[in-house]
Amino acid sequence: MNRTHLVAAACLFAASLMACRPKVGASCKIEMKEVCVADKQALVCHDGKWEEMTCRGPSGCAKAGNDNVCDQSIAEDKDVCNIVDDHLCSSDKKSMLECGRNRRWSFVQSCLGSRGCVLDQKKVTCDNSIANAGDACTEEDDYACSPDGKSALVCRNKQFSVASNCKGKNGCRVGGDKSAGFKVECDDSIAAVGEPCEKDGHYACAPDEKSIVKCMNKRFVQDDRCKGRDKCAVRGEQVGCY
Repeated sequence: MNRTHLVAAACLFAASLMACRPKVGASCKIEMKEVCVADKQALVCHDGKWEEMTCRGPSGCAKAGNDNVCDQSIAEDKDVCNIVDDHLCSSDKKSMLECGRNRRWSFVQSCLGSRGCVLDQKKVTCDNSIANAGDACTEEDDYACSPDGKSALVCRNKQFSVASNCKGKNGCRVGGDKSAGFKVECDDSIAAVGEPCEKDGHYACAPDEKSIVKCMNKRFVQDDRCKGRDKCAVRGEQVGCY
């Protein structure tokens, strides 16, 4: 074969490779197969069609043996994913995501605590000891502090809501660690009638220091008024008019 024929054969081979390269929307046969098309981009076979998948992890998209692997150790909400029910962290480490049955990453919960969201050995740990009222949560009766430290929150029906306002000088604080279990401490020694509370039978002083309030059925109600020049105060663990 002369040089002209060699060049022609090489061109035909290259054209054949281009023709065989997967394209978005084209048919595919091996479900969940990943094919790299760029350093940070792959095509993945879902329901018999190729679709784009972003590889935001540090390894990008690379060969692993005979396979191509898209590094999705981090992702963003609504990115395409490949393994249903898998979990990982958002790129800012402040959210945990889940791969839904629609093969898209979706927001599960915020991770606003000091450790944020951590992926270690394929296990995701989300520090949600700091949260906003209305944030999603996964553990019923889990507690958190609001970012401003003025409220304690509780997880009910998969959503954080205000459990108690923390108007005392210590506000809401998070102690301990994830291995031993975070402890949320709320200084609710000052509270107004009608505000939410968690511990029935718990006493506090009204903000004007003229009365004692008591937690009943998860709400503070007036218990007693201070007479004369006496003011409500907390001494040790006792609430009274002094």
